[in-house]
Amino acid sequence: HDHVDVAATYNNMGIVHKALGDYIKALECYQKSLEIKLKVLGHDHVDVATTLMNIANVLQAQGKFAEALAKHQESLEIKLKALGHDHVDVAATYNNMGIVHKALGDYIKALECYQKSLEIKLKVLGHDHVD
Repeated sequence: HDHVDVAATYNNMGIVHKALGDYIKALECYQKSLEIKLKVLGHDHVDVATTLMNIANVLQAQGKFAEALAKHQESLEIKLKALGHDHVDVAATYNNMGIVHKALGDYIKALECYQKSLEIKLKVLGHDHVD
């Protein structure tokens, strides 16, 4: 059962459960996906970071902002190692962290995260890109 395709299926199931508003089932699926990915791919793989981001997004939807922020931070650290600073996935994580900081009422940190996200997007995508 420890195969990346199984992990991907659990991840896809988590996406559907989240869309249905069943956050508990979504977290269960994402957690199973994460466990397999950690075993098979190792902690520093970008797919692990993606699953951590998915978990963070569910925690955020549940209003568990501090936990969500911790998962986003863990995801960011992996992405920075695996992809470098100038990657759109890193920008997306900074943007997600900005959303959580805003929800927590920490507008200064939210702005810092949004600014980092914007700088990366401008550098990588250019000024005329829709994102």
